[in-house]
Formats: sequence, structure tokens, C-alpha cells
Amino acid sequence: MTNEDLSSLVSYATGRELKKGEVLLNEGEVCRAFYLVDKGYLRTWYNKNGAEINLSFTFEGDFISNLKSVKSKRPSNLIIEAGEDTSVWVFDLDSMTKQPNPSPEINIFIRRLAIRILLAAEEHSNLFKIYTPTERYRLIEKNHPLLLQRIPLSQLASYLGVARETLSRIRKKNH
Repeated sequence: MTNEDLSSLVSYATGRELKKGEVLLNEGEVCRAFYLVDKGYLRTWYNKNGAEINLSFTFEGDFISNLKSVKSKRPSNLIIEAGEDTSVWVFDLDSMTKQPNPSPEINIFIRRLAIRILLAAEEHSNLFKIYTPTERYRLIEKNHPLLLQRIPLSQLASYLGVARETLSRIRKKNH
């Protein structure tokens, strides 16, 4: 990206401070933004009959969005909320895409971001298709240790698709 494109991109971002548990995108809202975590982390989850199913955790320097809602312009079935006090940059897609002469570099940036988010979702999905719960935990331990350090045990269990008690047993065996 040129400096001009980067300046243009930053002009579409607004900073937002969230308290732990504060919702950034609620179920039923149409997502029209990408969110960049500056400090803290965001938790993306789904409400299944009152049970919270954790889908992802987005830490400093990473982006998140609800691509399905962005693309379809339909209400989100996901919730994105602050897992701790969090600072984010909100990139407004409507402003970015409706300018008279959108920069090709900005369009490429949006596409690359979407691909990055999709690849992370695919990686998480593949955990369930390929690995046992113990193997899933070991992979997280090896590749994403930040999850083990910052995410509450009950949320981590949901993310790994196991009961909290099962996760406790797996952790005991590994240490």
C-alpha cells in the first residue's frame, strides 16, 4: 500500500473503548465493519439455546468481523464482545466501499482481511474434524498459548468443544 492508501484506510477507522463483557456486535445486528484489536481481546460466540458456544478469540494486532453478515447484509447470529477491557479500531465498510473512486489497494486489503478471517475459521473447524479433544488441547497449547494464558477455563472448554470437567482432566494429564 502507498502512504496515501494507508492514510485513506486509516481515515475510515474510529477508535472505541470497551469494558469487559461489552458487546461490539450483537446478535440481530447487521455487521458492516472490520474490527482491529489494539489492546485486550474480543470473543466471538454463538448463543445456542442459552449455551454460549465460543468460536474465536481475537487478540492484539488481529482483525475480526462477521463475514456472513457483511456479505449477505443480514442480521448476525454471532456476538462479538470484549473478553477484557479492550481498545479496538472499527473500519466502516460502508464508508470504505461507497467512495466515488475506491482505491484498488483498499479493495485488495479488504479481500485479504476476509481471507485471513476465513482461514482462521477453517483452522478452528478442522480441529473438530481431525483431532480428539486431547489432541485439540495440545495443538492449542503448542500453537496458541495465549488462549491458555488469557481465556477463562469454561470459555476455553466451549472453544474446544468439551465440557469444563473434561478439559480439567486433559490439563491434568498433560502436566
